[in-house]
Amino acid sequence: MDILKILQESADDLIPEDLDFFETELATGGHYNAAYQAQCKSRIARIRKWMSEDTEETTPPDEEKKAASNGIVIGVQDIAPEGAGAVMPKLSPARQVQSDIKSLRDRTDYKSAFKKYVEESAIIDSDFLDKNFAVFDSWEINAIVSVKQLGEAFLEKYFGAIDHDKIARYQMFSEGFFMKHFAQMDAVIVLKHGKNEWRKKENRSKQLDVFLRLKGVKI
Repeated sequence: MDILKILQESADDLIPEDLDFFETELATGGHYNAAYQAQCKSRIARIRKWMSEDTEETTPPDEEKKAASNGIVIGVQDIAPEGAGAVMPKLSPARQVQSDIKSLRDRTDYKSAFKKYVEESAIIDSDFLDKNFAVFDSWEINAIVSVKQLGEAFLEKYFGAIDHDKIARYQMFSEGFFMKHFAQMDAVIVLKHGKNEWRKKENRSKQLDVFLRLKGVKI
């Protein structure tokens, strides 16, 4: 049984009893080496932490991803030099964000602190996300969508990886984008709670009015 693969790919489907079973299997299965066990135990601990949080959104975090931009492992890690008198090297923007996120993930107010951090960050924008998309967990990406305008090109590219209701409620996009993705987006959210000026009937184009009428939308 590839426990690590299950923890990586199906964490949001697991229940506490599954984690208990995995821990027992790791302890009694002699074919799991020490490094493999350590990775699994680390993930199990993080998933348990997420399960215990009383929040609406509980997508477990993913610790070890590869950057799509260059294929090298850029998972969050400690990069401070050893020794009390060592001088901390200047970090690249990407590494600084990774270091900051690592600290945020250990906080009890992680989710609210993360949103505030992203909202105030001058580094995290659509271009940065495009180059470092795999650094962020699924929940983190959707949290960013809820506090930063990312542009239609980015939304189009990553449409399949982003919560569609988050796009509908928080992002600004064209009528054409809405009509293209009408089947995947909640029209009520877009037209009643969205950010686009054309959600108001008086600001819509004739084309969108006709489109909505043909779709049976009366908002």
